[in-house]
Amino acid sequence: MKSSRNVFPLIALLVLCGVSASAQTAPSDAKEFNKDGLSFSYPAGWSFNDTSNNDAQQMTFGRPDSDAQLTVFVFRTPLPSPEKLAEAKRVLVDKYVASTTKSFEQAGAHPESSPASSEIGGVKSEGVKIRASLDGVPGVAEIHWAVVGQRLVVLTLLGPDRAITKAAPAWDMVRTTMKIPEPTPSPKPSPKSTPQ
Repeated sequence: MKSSRNVFPLIALLVLCGVSASAQTAPSDAKEFNKDGLSFSYPAGWSFNDTSNNDAQQMTFGRPDSDAQLTVFVFRTPLPSPEKLAEAKRVLVDKYVASTTKSFEQAGAHPESSPASSEIGGVKSEGVKIRASLDGVPGVAEIHWAVVGQRLVVLTLLGPDRAITKAAPAWDMVRTTMKIPEPTPSPKPSPKSTPQ
């Protein structure tokens, strides 16, 4: 039987492999991520693995003394309309939530979901908390999403309850300092004048 210390990171890995596709001042010990129009602060004690590609920016954060993992996913394609957002939510977010739930079930847990809400970069976010107990250790996958700067942002915090409590300040720092500028509109061609 696997220990719970190994099961939550395993679920995080399964979830990441199975799905493709108002800022506060940061403390002085914070580091800054700033790349391709995405910026946010994260605690100095946390390191990350950047698995970004042409479709999305994706980083998984963790620290050696914690079973909590924080994932940042930012879809690169702007979503300028409610229809585009609905399609991205169906294709990306809904599948991700379903995959996370299935990973818990495959690990022998009986996950229970409840709605959650918060903010990402000053924008109201929707979310879900998926609670489960693995080997008698209670834990959660908390998934939040919002459109910031016309880009879909999905943040996930995953781990045993005890680790999640300790990771909450890191989660709050990343979530509240996230910045993505609005895309610059393309200049419209000027009408050609016709000779008279």
